[in-house]
Amino acid sequence: MKESGAKHKILVLDGDHKNALAIVRHLGRTGRYIIDVVSCYKYSISFLSKYITHKFLITNPDQNPEKYIDEIVSILQKGNYLTIIPVSHISFRLCSLYSSRIRNHTYLTIASPEQIEVATSKIKTYQLAEKIGVPYPETKELKNIDEIEKIEIEFPCVIKSPVETGKTLVYYANNRDELVKKYRKMCASRNFDGALPFIQKYIEGEGAGFFAFYKKGRCLSWFMHRRIREYPVKGGPSTAAEGFYNEQILKHGRQILDELKWEGVAMVEFKKDNRTGIYNLMEINAKFWGSLDLALVSGVNFPQMLIDDAMGQSILHEEYPVKRFQWILNGEFFHLVERPWHLGAFFYDLLRSKNDIWLRDIKPNLYQLVYIPVHYYKKYFL
Repeated sequence: MKESGAKHKILVLDGDHKNALAIVRHLGRTGRYIIDVVSCYKYSISFLSKYITHKFLITNPDQNPEKYIDEIVSILQKGNYLTIIPVSHISFRLCSLYSSRIRNHTYLTIASPEQIEVATSKIKTYQLAEKIGVPYPETKELKNIDEIEKIEIEFPCVIKSPVETGKTLVYYANNRDELVKKYRKMCASRNFDGALPFIQKYIEGEGAGFFAFYKKGRCLSWFMHRRIREYPVKGGPSTAAEGFYNEQILKHGRQILDELKWEGVAMVEFKKDNRTGIYNLMEINAKFWGSLDLALVSGVNFPQMLIDDAMGQSILHEEYPVKRFQWILNGEFFHLVERPWHLGAFFYDLLRSKNDIWLRDIKPNLYQLVYIPVHYYKKYFL
């Protein structure tokens, strides 16, 4: 333990992610911590924040996971960090897998590799849901690609990756021809290591999430949100969201993580079926989620819980106010380009919502502004 008044050092991974920036900003503005950030990308949004002290450019974990961990351990050995905070799917998975090496040098609160495996495998997630009685959409598994020609499913339907990839990998099909064409396209786009994409009934309705912090299989704090707008518009990360409370989500979110005997943070994603009113399980995010900002501005500070856990302090759940949040340059702009008739709702929310533009830490937002044409170049020309 450091002497009274000394600032604790925190190492945040995945500096290219917007939720890493949220962590940096909300911890940094307290003035209580020295925050260093790691990324495998030179032009990472968190690197521009005034709240970081050092930035480390290291190996891409997708390309060389062992070297990535070696470099993180080297940083930890030299840095005297209180704790490490992974953000993305890949860093959570690797930090869990190599947790014994990391814990030789700092505190780490994280689920086991086995727990993360169930969470990141969509099929294993749905098998768990079936076992404990949590509703989920009708799902069809395929043993070989040619089965797509004859599979029976209600249209529209969704084609999904069998595992968490760290990126949104979803296709929508309105008829048989689209289904066959898009399914074969997804299979050709990447190697799924034997597990094929699956087909799922499309659920028309709002998305919602259960965020939680667990310690030794027990839920210590939680938060719930519902999506107002998203991008991609057919189903993607929130561009505007609102905190709320729902008994179904609380019950089923806790059921899932209780059954897994979870450790650390997680988000369980649901989607409401407008025809039945039932929230269906979509997936488990065994990582920090994109809508973290909303929980933070509502006073449910999950990164701080990781720090409190590292310091041996108690973590208590508190009621949270209903607030809205907008991700303007990193989401709302893209949504409005495709749904311009939502402009009125956007401005109405702007008057009553928090958002991710920080005038006191403006450089990351200027970076987002510059990135807009890059986004459309990649979308239409690459």
